[in-house]
Amino acid sequence: MIIMYMKNLVLIKSNSYEPEFNIALDEMMLFLVGKGALPNVIRFYKNFPSVILGRFQCKEFEVDEDYCKQHGIKILKRISGGGAVFHDLGNLNVSLIVLERILPRKYILDNMFLLSSAIANALKYFRIEVYVGGRSEILVEGKKVSGCAVSAKYGGFLYHSTLLLNSDIEKMKRALTPKREYEPALKCVKSNKASVMNIYEVRYISEADLIQRIYFEVNKVFM
Repeated sequence: MIIMYMKNLVLIKSNSYEPEFNIALDEMMLFLVGKGALPNVIRFYKNFPSVILGRFQCKEFEVDEDYCKQHGIKILKRISGGGAVFHDLGNLNVSLIVLERILPRKYILDNMFLLSSAIANALKYFRIEVYVGGRSEILVEGKKVSGCAVSAKYGGFLYHSTLLLNSDIEKMKRALTPKREYEPALKCVKSNKASVMNIYEVRYISEADLIQRIYFEVNKVFM
C-alpha cells in the first residue's frame, strides 16, 4: 500500500484486488473519516473480475448469474446507490472520502459533477477529449469511460468512480446482460445502459502518472 500526503487529502493506493475487501474498506473509511478518526482520503484500487451492484439493485435484473459463476466473476453490493458496474484489472477505481460538511448531501448532484469534472480535467491533461454527462459520467466520443456513485453517511461523504483503462469489454457485456426482464413492481433500481469504451483505445497513459494527475486535480477542489 502506498500512502502520500498533500495539504488537503491523503492518497492511498491499495494493493488488494479482492472486491469484498475493497467494498468493506470504503464503508469503514467513510465511518472513520465521518467521525474524525481519519483525514480526508482519496484511494485508488483495482478488483479481480466482479460485478458491483448499487445498494438498491436486484442482481437477477442486472447480471447473468450463470455466466458470472462459470467465469469466476463475483457479484457484490456496495454502500452507494446507482447502477451495476463491472470491475477487472483493466479498470481503475477511485474513492474520495471527506467530511460531509465539506461536500454537503443537499448539493449531492453538484458535488458529483464537480468531482467527475476534476477527473475529466486529469484526462484532458493527457490530451484526451472528454466531457461530463448529465449523470456525472465521463464520456469520450460519446461513449462512457467512467461512471460514479455516492453515499453520505456517518458524517462523511463518499464519491467513487470507475475508469475503464483496458477492461475486457466483451466480458463486461456478457456479465451485465441478465436473463430475467426487469419487473417494476419489485421496485429495484435499474441500471442505465450505455455504450462504453476503454481510455487506452484513444491514448495510453501511465497508470502512475494518471493517479498523480487525478490526485492533483481533485486536491484543487478543496484548496
